[in-house]
Amino acid sequence: MSSSPPKEVTSHLKALYLAYRNTSDINARGLFFSTECMQICRPNPAYSATNRETIVRYVREASEGGVDGRSLGRKEGFSIRPLRHDEFDFGSDEAVTAPVGFTISGLKDKATNEGWVGMRADLWFYDEDDPEKDGLLVKVHYWWRKEGETWMQILHDIMYMGPLDGTQGTQEDED
Repeated sequence: MSSSPPKEVTSHLKALYLAYRNTSDINARGLFFSTECMQICRPNPAYSATNRETIVRYVREASEGGVDGRSLGRKEGFSIRPLRHDEFDFGSDEAVTAPVGFTISGLKDKATNEGWVGMRADLWFYDEDDPEKDGLLVKVHYWWRKEGETWMQILHDIMYMGPLDGTQGTQEDED
């Protein structure tokens, strides 16, 4: 986790993420997650998860409630890039990592020991007819770990969930 991953790895993870985003069946989307996949949510620590099944349930609930932006008349976009060196963290509030059974330093140690690779994704959803109305922006650090020969999502670190703030689409690769 301490050094930048090779370009081949980040390109592969981008392709996996695109396949994940384009998978409409929610149960099939869950197959991109390790069975041990966790989720922490900095804006709402109660929205954490300690396994794939819980995350799939959250995705299903968001979809059924129209929160994921895939409802009729909604448009969506996303950008994804490797984490910058200064983004290799899990926050500063132990209350965010505690629901998944880790301290911040414990989670960082796990990521380092298991060779996790992090990517920053911004997801945004808006009304096609009125892009400024009721838009939603979600900023996530997705972490992958290699399990056998397959890269699997191991942690979703939700950094921000709120109104569009003008930064959507500005987080592309610098290279």
